[in-house]
Amino acid sequence: MNTDTDSLITFLIAFGVPVAMMTWAYFKMNAADQQSVKSDFASPKFLLSMGSFALGAFLIEFSDTFSVPMIKTIGLVLLIVGGIGSSIVTWKSSKVRSLLILALFPLMVFFHIS
Repeated sequence: MNTDTDSLITFLIAFGVPVAMMTWAYFKMNAADQQSVKSDFASPKFLLSMGSFALGAFLIEFSDTFSVPMIKTIGLVLLIVGGIGSSIVTWKSSKVRSLLILALFPLMVFFHIS
């Protein structure tokens, strides 16, 4: 497992800082808000759309940082599922935004592959 130092620093900044800030905000919440966050993050709607999208992006960046190509494939599949799921979830509220997600999604996948 080869690690590129520049990729590692970018990975830690891109994922470490937001995770640390969200964890800090979560522990500052009262018990009712914490329960609400847990139920929102465990909902199928979130897991199908933003959850799989974020996990896919994380796995792709992790794979690029630590040179593990199999994880990149898994991340790409999750990224595609998240993009399609986000488009489906958005379709109910805004059809234009949903079509915009579908139009820009292949471009994003291309940049993650290359």
